[in-house]
Amino acid sequence: MHIERIQIEEGFLDGLDVCPTPGLNVIIGARGTGKTSLIELIRFCLDVPGYTQKSSRRSREHALSVLGSGQITLTLVDGARRVKVTRSAAEDAPRASGPFLPPIVLSQTEIETVGLQPGGRLQLLDGFLGDQRSLNAAETEAMAAVQSLTAEADAVRLDIEQLNLQLAELPALEEQLQQLAPQEQHLATLSSEAQARTVELNSLSGTISMKGVAVAATERFQDGIASWCASLIAAQGSMPPYEPWPHGGDSDPLDVLRPRAAAAYNHLAHAISELVAVKSEAGQLLLQLNGDKISFEDQARQLRGQIENLQVGAGEIIRRGQVLRERKAQLESLGAVRHTRNLTLENAIQRRTAALDQLELIRTQRFQMRTAVATDLNKVLGPRIRIDVLRSGQTEGFAAAIAEALRGSGLKYNELVTTLAQRMSPRELLESIETNNFQLVANCGGMSPDRAAKVIIALKEADLGAIATVAIEDYVRFSLLDGADHKDIADLSTGQRCTVVLPLVLRHTDRLLIVDQPEDHIDNGFIVDTLIRSILARAADGQILFSTHNANIPVLGSADFVLQLGSDGKRGFQLVAAPLSDPAVVNAITMIMEGGLQAFDSRAEFYGAQR
Repeated sequence: MHIERIQIEEGFLDGLDVCPTPGLNVIIGARGTGKTSLIELIRFCLDVPGYTQKSSRRSREHALSVLGSGQITLTLVDGARRVKVTRSAAEDAPRASGPFLPPIVLSQTEIETVGLQPGGRLQLLDGFLGDQRSLNAAETEAMAAVQSLTAEADAVRLDIEQLNLQLAELPALEEQLQQLAPQEQHLATLSSEAQARTVELNSLSGTISMKGVAVAATERFQDGIASWCASLIAAQGSMPPYEPWPHGGDSDPLDVLRPRAAAAYNHLAHAISELVAVKSEAGQLLLQLNGDKISFEDQARQLRGQIENLQVGAGEIIRRGQVLRERKAQLESLGAVRHTRNLTLENAIQRRTAALDQLELIRTQRFQMRTAVATDLNKVLGPRIRIDVLRSGQTEGFAAAIAEALRGSGLKYNELVTTLAQRMSPRELLESIETNNFQLVANCGGMSPDRAAKVIIALKEADLGAIATVAIEDYVRFSLLDGADHKDIADLSTGQRCTVVLPLVLRHTDRLLIVDQPEDHIDNGFIVDTLIRSILARAADGQILFSTHNANIPVLGSADFVLQLGSDGKRGFQLVAAPLSDPAVVNAITMIMEGGLQAFDSRAEFYGAQR
């Protein structure tokens, strides 16, 4: 892919309209003419993030300051496809006529500092992985599934806990019925008339119990339908409103889509209407069941009164037995509900396990791809430059997520979260919390089981789905051979860091590469021996955009296109846009980069005298 055309309207570079070519494109000009501004505008238009949050913010601020209320449009060529991308200062994201693979963009300060940041080194390495959109989409889908199923499992567990609390009454009810049994047996020895009334009442009590269970089941069903209906009504209300097509005489391309959206809305409306009807009929059934239950209770009350007249206290004994048996029947019916909820929980956990397995597979695949890229780069750049990849080595984000979840818990967690994040995976922590595995958390966190129990209790209140899907990124190490040993990039000078980063960046032979002033902090020997050789080794159809003050880059790199920018102090503009061999380009390089013809001749004479 390469940039075929750059068009800028308004702002500091208002009116700029240039057509770079495949190969090496070099932007030159005096300081303040807009070389860096042009690169930052391209980055802004294509929405390419910086290698750190700080550099992203600085690049965006720079682009907005020079664009003002204007707009930049890029025409990209990818094989036979042309993609137009445009963005104004007021837009949160670019508008594109098709998908495109973002280029590699490095600002001047990023070349110096990117190697110091773990995230920057990882991003540099990931630039070699190719198009990751499908893998990233699969990861996002797996994460969403894990989070959704974790929330579902939490809700089902809460239901089961409530059912367990209610079913915990059963032993006490059983005991009360056992205590009542002798008195009920005594009633069985009464007169034949009392016995007949008692048998009739016992049968009626069973019917009342069944009606009570039916009432409770119908209430649960009605509540579930009401909740479902409310969620659909909320979804129905989020349908986008109709807006007339803005181009008066043009046909409306949304006309073919609006009927389908309207049909979906009608389906939703029908579903809501059906659920409202179901809820209403369930309400009618509930009224009927309650009416039947009240009627049977009235009959039972009369029978108890009759038995009470035959035997003082008998009515109260029978009433107590009836109440206890009805409650027992209701609770026993909840046992079936609990069994169903347990099956639902088991199913949700099984599906989440599959989603977690898929998430791990995707992240393992990405690690393997990174390792393969590092191996290939080491073959080319080694032994001078070495790249190592450590699986899941950046645990700071995971530790921060645990700390945020424990905030406000009253626990001193600053030390333990670092240890936990280093010794447990997000999945292990999730499963330990859900299974109350205090001992594993204690062992991994270096704490007592009692403290681990408090940590688990506090984390149960957090968004466990979000914690379980935290990405612990791989750790990438860059090092440079210094004498007999490799020295970590953090211990190198600015110039040495650039000699590690630039060769690595230039290995992106199949990606559009945009670099602002790559020569800063490196000597001409490195430019000639490494930078120029890498430029000349790239494929002819690959595109590089460099802004530079060093004449060696366009001249020794055989630039295919040179753009000279000028400025009147208020805005920048194009002075020359032509191939390297064009006399105007030769003159521009001589004047700007060599200090003029006289200075160039003087140096040539000096170098000749030293031979």
